[in-house]
Amino acid sequence: MGFGAGIAGPSRDLIVKRASPPNATGRVYGVVYSGLDIGQAIAPLAFGSLMDHRHPAQVWLGIALVQAVLIVNAFNVRHARRTNLAPA
Repeated sequence: MGFGAGIAGPSRDLIVKRASPPNATGRVYGVVYSGLDIGQAIAPLAFGSLMDHRHPAQVWLGIALVQAVLIVNAFNVRHARRTNLAPA
Protein backbone atom coordinates (compact mmCIF):
# COMPACT_ATOMS: atom_id res chain seq x y z
CA MET A 1 0.00 0.00 0.00
CA GLY A 2 2.79 2.40 0.89
CA PHE A 3 4.63 1.63 -2.33
CA GLY A 4 1.50 2.34 -4.39
CA ALA A 5 0.87 5.61 -2.57
CA GLY A 6 4.51 6.58 -3.03
CA ILE A 7 4.27 6.00 -6.77
CA ALA A 8 0.88 7.71 -7.20
CA GLY A 9 1.51 10.78 -5.04
CA PRO A 10 4.13 12.55 -7.16
CA SER A 11 2.22 11.77 -10.37
CA ARG A 12 -0.96 13.23 -8.90
CA ASP A 13 0.91 16.31 -7.72
CA LEU A 14 2.36 16.89 -11.20
CA ILE A 15 -1.07 16.55 -12.80
CA VAL A 16 -2.50 19.08 -10.34
CA LYS A 17 0.40 21.47 -10.90
CA ARG A 18 0.14 21.28 -14.69
CA ALA A 19 -3.64 21.68 -14.65
CA SER A 20 -3.58 24.70 -12.35
CA PRO A 21 -4.06 28.15 -13.85
CA PRO A 22 -1.22 30.62 -13.30
CA ASN A 23 -1.13 32.08 -9.78
CA ALA A 24 -3.78 29.61 -8.54
CA THR A 25 -1.71 26.52 -7.73
CA GLY A 26 -2.23 26.85 -3.96
CA ARG A 27 -5.99 27.13 -4.27
CA VAL A 28 -6.14 24.16 -6.62
CA TYR A 29 -4.02 22.05 -4.27
CA GLY A 30 -6.35 23.06 -1.43
CA VAL A 31 -9.42 21.91 -3.32
CA VAL A 32 -7.77 18.66 -4.44
CA TYR A 33 -6.51 17.70 -1.01
CA SER A 34 -9.79 18.69 0.66
CA GLY A 35 -11.53 16.35 -1.78
CA LEU A 36 -9.06 13.60 -0.95
CA ASP A 37 -9.70 14.05 2.77
CA ILE A 38 -13.47 13.99 2.28
CA GLY A 39 -13.24 10.88 0.09
CA GLN A 40 -10.99 9.12 2.60
CA ALA A 41 -13.53 9.89 5.32
CA ILE A 42 -16.60 8.76 3.36
CA ALA A 43 -15.25 5.70 1.53
CA PRO A 44 -14.73 3.54 4.64
CA LEU A 45 -18.31 4.27 5.72
CA ALA A 46 -19.73 3.28 2.34
CA PHE A 47 -17.51 0.26 1.78
CA GLY A 48 -17.76 -0.82 5.42
CA SER A 49 -21.54 -0.77 5.14
CA LEU A 50 -21.33 -3.00 2.07
CA MET A 51 -19.06 -5.40 3.96
CA ASP A 52 -21.43 -5.41 6.95
CA HIS A 53 -24.26 -6.39 4.60
CA ARG A 54 -22.12 -9.21 3.16
CA HIS A 55 -21.52 -7.72 -0.29
CA PRO A 56 -17.74 -7.94 -0.68
CA ALA A 57 -18.03 -8.18 -4.47
CA GLN A 58 -19.75 -4.80 -4.46
CA VAL A 59 -16.75 -3.34 -2.62
CA TRP A 60 -14.38 -4.49 -5.35
CA LEU A 61 -16.77 -3.23 -8.01
CA GLY A 62 -17.00 0.15 -6.26
CA ILE A 63 -13.22 0.44 -5.98
CA ALA A 64 -12.80 -0.48 -9.66
CA LEU A 65 -15.45 2.07 -10.67
CA VAL A 66 -13.85 4.86 -8.63
CA GLN A 67 -10.41 4.05 -10.05
CA ALA A 68 -11.77 4.07 -13.61
CA VAL A 69 -13.37 7.48 -13.04
CA LEU A 70 -10.10 8.82 -11.60
CA ILE A 71 -8.08 7.55 -14.57
CA VAL A 72 -10.51 9.04 -17.10
CA ASN A 73 -10.45 12.36 -15.22
CA ALA A 74 -6.64 12.39 -15.20
CA PHE A 75 -6.59 12.09 -18.98
CA ASN A 76 -9.35 14.71 -19.32
CA VAL A 77 -7.38 17.18 -17.19
CA ARG A 78 -4.47 16.91 -19.60
CA HIS A 79 -6.76 17.41 -22.59
CA ALA A 80 -8.64 20.33 -20.98
CA ARG A 81 -5.39 22.09 -20.05
CA ARG A 82 -4.10 21.78 -23.63
CA THR A 83 -7.38 23.14 -25.00
CA ASN A 84 -7.31 26.13 -22.63
CA LEU A 85 -3.69 26.95 -23.50
CA ALA A 86 -4.22 26.82 -27.26
CA PRO A 87 -3.83 30.23 -28.92
CA ALA A 88 -7.09 31.78 -30.09
